[in-house]
Order: sequence, then C-alpha cells, then structure tokens
Amino acid sequence: MRLLRILALVAALVPSATFAKEKVIVLGFDGVDARYTEQWMNEGKLPNLARLRAQGTFRPLRPTVPAQTPVSWSTFSTGIDPGRTGIFDFLRRDPKTYLPVFAAFDETKEPFLLGDKNPFAAAAAILVLLALIALLFRRTARIVMIVIAVAASAGAFLATKKYIPETRPGVINRRQGIPFWEAAANAGRKARVVHVPVTFPAHDFPAGEMLSGLGVPDVSGRVGKPFFFTSELDFHRSGANEFSIEVVQLEDNKGHIATKIQGPPNKLFGTPPYISIPMTITVANDRNSITIEESGQTVTLHPGEWSGWTDFVFPFNPLIKIHGISRFHLISSQPEVKLYLSPINFDPRNLPPGFNISAPSKWAAQLARDHGLYKTLGWQIDTWAISEGFADEQMFWDDMTFTVAQDRKMFDAFLAGDEELMVQCFEFPDRVGHVFWRLMDPKHPAYNEALHAKWGDALLRSYQLMDAIVGDAMAAAEKKNAALIVLSDHGFASFRKSVNYNTWLVMNGYMSLKTGVQVKDRNVEMLFDSGQFWENVDWSHTRAYAMGLGEMYINVKGRESQGIVNPGPEYEALKSELKSRLVTMTDMETMEHPVRRVLAREEIYRQFDPNMIPDLFVTNNDGYRVSWQTSLGGIPKNLIEPNKQTWSGDHCSVDPEIVKGIFFYNRKLGTDRAPYIADVYPTVLGLLDVPAPYSLDGVELK
Repeated sequence: MRLLRILALVAALVPSATFAKEKVIVLGFDGVDARYTEQWMNEGKLPNLARLRAQGTFRPLRPTVPAQTPVSWSTFSTGIDPGRTGIFDFLRRDPKTYLPVFAAFDETKEPFLLGDKNPFAAAAAILVLLALIALLFRRTARIVMIVIAVAASAGAFLATKKYIPETRPGVINRRQGIPFWEAAANAGRKARVVHVPVTFPAHDFPAGEMLSGLGVPDVSGRVGKPFFFTSELDFHRSGANEFSIEVVQLEDNKGHIATKIQGPPNKLFGTPPYISIPMTITVANDRNSITIEESGQTVTLHPGEWSGWTDFVFPFNPLIKIHGISRFHLISSQPEVKLYLSPINFDPRNLPPGFNISAPSKWAAQLARDHGLYKTLGWQIDTWAISEGFADEQMFWDDMTFTVAQDRKMFDAFLAGDEELMVQCFEFPDRVGHVFWRLMDPKHPAYNEALHAKWGDALLRSYQLMDAIVGDAMAAAEKKNAALIVLSDHGFASFRKSVNYNTWLVMNGYMSLKTGVQVKDRNVEMLFDSGQFWENVDWSHTRAYAMGLGEMYINVKGRESQGIVNPGPEYEALKSELKSRLVTMTDMETMEHPVRRVLAREEIYRQFDPNMIPDLFVTNNDGYRVSWQTSLGGIPKNLIEPNKQTWSGDHCSVDPEIVKGIFFYNRKLGTDRAPYIADVYPTVLGLLDVPAPYSLDGVELK
C-alpha cells in the first residue's frame, strides 16, 4: 500500500505529458543530396536544417541498391530490402517473353458490379418489379402489363449489355511487406500518410488515413501523358528524351480551330480504342490571346499564362464517364499557336468505382473540399515538357511552385492534427535535380552559361523551399513534444554520359543479333501500347542481356524461355566474368571507367526470388548513367554517348555510395552508425512502442 502511495505522489508531481504516447512526424523529400545539404547548411543557406542538426542529429543516409525512388521508398515503408519487397527497379522483365513491364504494379480485370451477370440481373429486376405491379391490375390489364414487363425486361437486358461493362481495369500493388504505419495502426496508433511512393492503390487500415503517391496514373493510364497543340507545320521538338508527349497538329493559326483531346483507352468496351472529346480554340483578332472551349467550359489565356484547374469529362456512353482535371499553358498565340496541356489527373471529387487513391476512399474528395483541388497523379511535377523541349525553365518552375504550394497547404493543416504518426513526402527536389543539374555542372554537355546565370541556383532554391517546410514541421514537433525525422531516399549526381550495356554485351560476344532487322528507338509509351522489344536479338546465341536502370540478367536455361546458360558452375562462372570485365570498360574520350562496381544479387539481398530479381546490378561512377535505351532493352550503335538532354542529373544506376541521401533527427543518437533507409521503420515503431511484425533488415537508431 505504501508503494502505491509513493507511485501516486510521483505521478502527481511529474507532468502528465511524460506519460503520453510518443508522437512522431516523418517528413520525406525525394532526391535530396547529402553533400549539397551539408555544404549549404555550413554556408548558412539552410537555417532550419542547420538548427535541426544542432539540436539533434544529421548524417548522410545510405539508400538501397539500386538508389531509385520506388526501390528506396518501398524499403523505407516496410523495413526490408528490395529482395524481399520485390521492388528493385521501375521495370522488371517477364522471363517467358523477355518483355519489360512496370515492377511495382500489375494491371488486372475486375468484375464490374455482377460482371457477366449484369444483363441478367437488370432484366430480372425489371421483370419482377413490373410483374408485381401487374398483380394490382385486373386480368386483362394484368396480361398487358406482363407483356410490357417481358418487353421491358428484354430491353433492360440489351441496354445493360450495351452500356454497362462486365469488367473494369484494376491494379495490384506488388510490393511485399507491411508498412510501418499499418503496424502502428494495428497497435492502436492513429496515423496519417500522404504521398509516400508505391502506396497505390490505397487500402483501408485501422485508425488511419492515406493519400497515395508515386504510382497513381493519369486518366490515360500513363505515368503522365501531356499534350502539345501547335499550328506550326512540321513541328520539330528540340528534346530527345524517351518520354512521349501527344503532339496534336492544329489546322490553322487564327479564327476558330477545332481539335480534340485523346483521353483514356477504352478498356471497358474496346470500341472506339480511345475516348476523345472535342475542343475548340479561338484566336483573338489581335492574336494576343486564345479562348479554349471544352467540356462545357471556357478558358481565356494570354501567352505565358497557366489556366486554373479545368474539368475534363470523357463519356464512354451516356451512363459512364471519367472525370479529370488539368491546367493549360499558352506558350504562344502568334505567329503560331502553341498550347500545352499537362497530364490529365483523375478528379478527386469524382473518382471511378474501385479507383482508390485514398483510404478511406472518400478522403480524397474530402481533401478537395477542405483544401481545394490538387494533383492526384503520382508523378506530380511536370518534367515532361522541359525534358522534351516543349517548355522553358520558367514554365517548369511555375508548375513546380504551384504543385508544392498546394501540397504544403495540406501538410500544414495535417501538422495540426491529433495523429500519433504523421508521414508526408515531397517530390520536388528530385524533379528539380533531374532537369537543372546541367546548369550547375560546367562539364555537362548541356551546360549553358546564359541559363546558368539565371537558373544555376535552382537546386539551392528548391533546398531552401525544403528548409522552409522543415521549419513548419519543427514548429509543430516542438509544440507537440514530438519526435521529428527528416530524410531523403537518395542523393544525386551529374548525368553527363549514357552507357549502353547491351551494346557492350554485343561488342564482347555475350549477346548475338539477327541481321537485316529494322529496329526503332524505344520510348516509355511502348510499355503501354505493346511495342516491339528485342526484335533483333538471337536468343539462341545470347548469354546475357540488360534491362531496367542498371540491371543485367543471365539467359538461364529453364528460367528464361529461350535460355542457353546452364544453372550451376556455368552460370556462376559467367557472372564472375561479367563482374570483372564490366568494371574495366573505358570511356576512350576521358579514359575514365563508367562502371564503379558490379554487385551480384546475393551480395546485397539476404532473400530474393531467383526468377525475378536480376542476376547483376551494374553501378556507375559520377558522371555516367545507364542509357534510356538500355533500360527498355535497346541496343544503340555507340557504347558511350554524351547526354545533351535537359534531363541532366540522376541517381538511378549511380553507385549508392556516391548518391547518399539525408537523415535528420531532432534527438541525439548515441551511435556513429551511418543510417540505412530501412532503419527508419524500427526507429519509428520503437518510438511508438510497437513491435515489428517480422524480422527487419534495418535496426532501431538510438
């Protein structure tokens, strides 16, 4: 009894907050580089991050192998390495066909309502309803009503068959593992998670809310398909990237110009292949503005202006429509009309059945009501226009700041919530790094002195925007006495030259080609439209091939459909040979080695599916990256090519030791261990006093 009184006295003297459950804020930024962050903190240019470092801990963070966005964030979410998550690249290959497909998602067909029973159910419902009504009439009228019921039932059957699909497209997320917010929610901790990559489709979890990030498509089912409407004859784009923009030729450059917007593929009925809607562009008499009419709306723009959010309605038939939102940008109205339309996002206020970008599913619409419309597309910031030569730096920057302002508005509101776990990711530093790195690196083939004078500090400005967001999080953490973790998934390096690994394999006798076969350059659109791949490869004499952003596969007998390399000693010997020879590859122009390390999968992953995970991971030195063509199975003529494109900074195949991310913690760590991105999982669960649901590949940081 005396002990109980002592405990009660202690409890009365100690503030109640001491016994409250821990609150945790996790703030993620895509692609923030440790070297530049440390440099700019030391120079006084990132005051909030410098203060966070002084109060707690800052260390460079070790990303996954490879250092790619979906790969690292999947390990962040689940606490297990890519061999166990199954997410090791943006792309994976089907060993039966050798074809590339997206690694994180599989498209499926789901029954719509009752599937193929829809017409029968509609017919039966009408028949029963009218038959019951017929019972209210006398005999003669009853017979007439029964005839009407049969006819109406037949009509309902035919109408349903015509207007109601049997199936709808669905998506399966292939990422394995249990996200830490689900583990926390299962233990009773309320969580809110926003824009973490590879979380689509969202599914409900107890005491939680989620808005999906990278992986949510646009209405065309693409990572992002923009449009460029131009009256310029024989328009030629200046970019050479492999991401496709829909170029629409306008019939005139003045007066009323009729055109159309190609919308989603018709995966419900098949015909027509795409759902398109009409659009009219009217050029003002003075040629200083245009007026756009589509989906019952009218938008007037002057050159250099972005529109506000504009609705797009794509009718499959009178009953079924897809609703989208996007923004126009008028590049010029004279002498030629040049009009850009960003990828059309799904409208969060009116999402298709089963298209869950939030959990609960109604939360997406609630966010739009509370905070205004926002981009639902997973790859939010428009890198396509500037990469393909359709836009300048200011147009990109305007879209970036518009996007971040909306996300930050929601983030600040979320910080005021009562959740015990708050997680939100921002993608903008990565996108800025990809397209502005050329203006920081005088050695880059796309470096431009005049643009450097205006935009050479773009990366710094994006980091300062990050610093301001961190300041908001720090204020909230201090107010709530919460733990705050700030991190990125990887860093960045200059992408000066492309390396064509399949070309190297051909040159060194590991891959054999057919003669006389015409081959086109690959682009991402081919992944969606069943394009041709490997059409000139002779698999009967090919021992190895490269696909994805830095991966290499052995053409193994019994695994690949046309494999020729025997498992066992022959397989192991070939892997060893490739490892030793690839690192000797030499750029004859500079005498540098593009390849830093070649890692076998068993060196980096404790567990993996041997039929899916690549045999070798080829990592690059600073200045080099696997080519876009190699990633899609292409075999260009030259081994190493200068990268003259706007997409000038990268990390995807760069050795993770070169592109380290950031890790900040508002508490002092007692160990000097360099944090690994998988360490965030057990660290957060430890703060929340929640046990891990399985064996982890990271350790709790204390």
